[in-house]
Amino acid sequence: MTIATVTLYDRIQSEMVNARMRRDDVALGTLSLLKSELVRASKEGSAVGRIDDELVQRVARKEVKRREEAIGVYRKAGREDSARREEAELALLRGFLPASLSELEIEAEVRAVIAEVKPDGPKGFGLVMKAATTRLAGRADGNQVAAVARRLLGS
Repeated sequence: MTIATVTLYDRIQSEMVNARMRRDDVALGTLSLLKSELVRASKEGSAVGRIDDELVQRVARKEVKRREEAIGVYRKAGREDSARREEAELALLRGFLPASLSELEIEAEVRAVIAEVKPDGPKGFGLVMKAATTRLAGRADGNQVAAVARRLLGS
């Protein structure tokens, strides 16, 4: 027995229908914005009109980052209601991203990269980061990867 896989874009569309039926304005607005950003992103660059899971994850990651920044700005300005709305949108968008790696998993991956690249001490940080960010794209935050790389390289 085989189970058909649903693309992330199809999941967005079906969740939009569900949000419309539930009259969930936050979810509907967030998903509509995500869909329009996907359509716009698919028309530029190498996507040539195709919306695949990689594009969905890249755009969702960008939107997550925007929400995280907005939450900080709203909290600083004392606008708790706006910050809570952004947090709800953030939680919805994170559902389209793969699970993040733990600190130990990131460290294991960076150790493997260091073994492959064989950097010349702390001077090889750039080479390690280039290989590590390629290997961990979408699964780990760049700041976390950089912190682990610096610690392991002794810089």
